[in-house]
Amino acid sequence: MGAEKKVKIGFLGCGFMGQLAHMQNYAQLDGCEIIAVSDLKLKQAEMTAAAYGIPRVYADYADMLADPEIDAVVAAQNFSNHVNVVPDVLNAGKHLLTEKPLCVYPQNGKKLAELAAQNNVIHMVAYHKRSDPASEYMAGVIKKWNETGEAGNMRYVRVTMPPGDWTCAADRPVSSGEAYPPFVHETPPDGMKDFPHEAYVSFVNYFIHQVNYLRFVFGGDYTLEFADSSGVLLSVKSKGGVCGVIEMTPFTTAHDWQEQALVCYEKGWVRVVLPAPLAQHRAGDATVYLNDGSGGVFTRPVLPNLSAMRNQAANFIKAVKGEIKPPCDSAEAVKDLQIATDYIKMVNKI
Repeated sequence: MGAEKKVKIGFLGCGFMGQLAHMQNYAQLDGCEIIAVSDLKLKQAEMTAAAYGIPRVYADYADMLADPEIDAVVAAQNFSNHVNVVPDVLNAGKHLLTEKPLCVYPQNGKKLAELAAQNNVIHMVAYHKRSDPASEYMAGVIKKWNETGEAGNMRYVRVTMPPGDWTCAADRPVSSGEAYPPFVHETPPDGMKDFPHEAYVSFVNYFIHQVNYLRFVFGGDYTLEFADSSGVLLSVKSKGGVCGVIEMTPFTTAHDWQEQALVCYEKGWVRVVLPAPLAQHRAGDATVYLNDGSGGVFTRPVLPNLSAMRNQAANFIKAVKGEIKPPCDSAEAVKDLQIATDYIKMVNKI
């Protein structure tokens, strides 16, 4: 039996996030090989390629997309640039991973999702928290409890993300010192003249992960019910009538990261404490409590030394190979932008 065919990856962008959130993780996976990189900062691309042993460097990403050996692209771009580059990648027939969010506005995001479907390619959006081993463990508990009914019905979900040190003192990436190239930012759709765009983009940038995580926990869609005008809290309701909240900035932290998710059932709960996004070789912590009628049972699994970013990269490769569905594709990610739009409208009474 021959060696397993590796997925050939091209990188579109190799800056801070491109390297620390993505490239260093794909470089460690057995199931793929980074064979090309493209960046408008050509010196940056050349230095990064040399550091990671990447054989091909393209000044023009259109030339990279024309490379028939490339199966998939990781596009580490500013999300306001997604509408400019994503269509080219999808139309080239390459599977794609982009950072969160899908783009800026849901109307434009819908077009990107439709384009992925038309080209029959995967467009996975990098909601890495879904790939944290603790999150995957929690999803297994939720699935089991929903099927067996042993914990009763789901009653309440709380997601909290106070600002802190999200980089976890990450190492410095390879850098040429070149200035970030200018690009045309995504323009608002028609009919949004008086929409508070700055507040909306800020919310999307910082809290779209949590908006998406609620859907991950619920296992389906939900609606916005309340938005506190102070910007601290919003509440939602799942299709099944379960209440959920996102606590956005109840406090700040210093050197640590205190993001949590708590999922409550009638007879128990499961809690996940997530590490900083760029923490390496570290999964979140999961704790489960079940009231079994004899005083209750606590479970705290020993999870692998595997970061969410590394496991997300592995999940993308598995999705490209057809082994799993992507944890979140562009069609679902559009819904996050719609929730964000509804939130800003509710806060500003539009």
